[in-house]
Amino acid sequence: MASTAGYIVSTSCKHIIDDQHWLSSAYTQFAVPYFIYDIYAMFLCHWHKHQVKGHGGDDGVARAPGSTWAIARGYLHKEFLMVLHHAAMVLVCFPLSVVWRQGKGDFFLGCMLMAEVSTPFVCLGKILIQVSEHGRVREPDGRGGTGKGGTFRVAAKGSGPFVIPPSPLAF
Repeated sequence: MASTAGYIVSTSCKHIIDDQHWLSSAYTQFAVPYFIYDIYAMFLCHWHKHQVKGHGGDDGVARAPGSTWAIARGYLHKEFLMVLHHAAMVLVCFPLSVVWRQGKGDFFLGCMLMAEVSTPFVCLGKILIQVSEHGRVREPDGRGGTGKGGTFRVAAKGSGPFVIPPSPLAF
């Protein structure tokens, strides 16, 4: 949605500094409650995952789920960069885009919003990492695994998925 709004705003601006589009101010006002909600929703997912797992010990005995503060600390430890990103968007970027810009530079705001087009690919990378850790990635020819010399390989470790052409020297 952000990338679509960014595309509409940036393509409608003929003058990159002075042109304004109503969607740029409307979308930034829509994004603030979304970012706040998203932090809360991610915490609830973390909290429920913690409750379901029970975090039992090695002896198999379920332990008390822990306090909300302990779960919040674990959430912040695990998702620190995501929470920092959302907080910075609300506390820094929104005031800058409303007060400092003073209605100028909607083209550049649209270009920054278009960067969100990468989000589905980041999510796909996380899914492929989970699949490779918990099971086997299936190749189109029906063989299991990320195979040697097969149709393709998925490198799911690192910053995201990469399609690597098969090597003629695959063992």
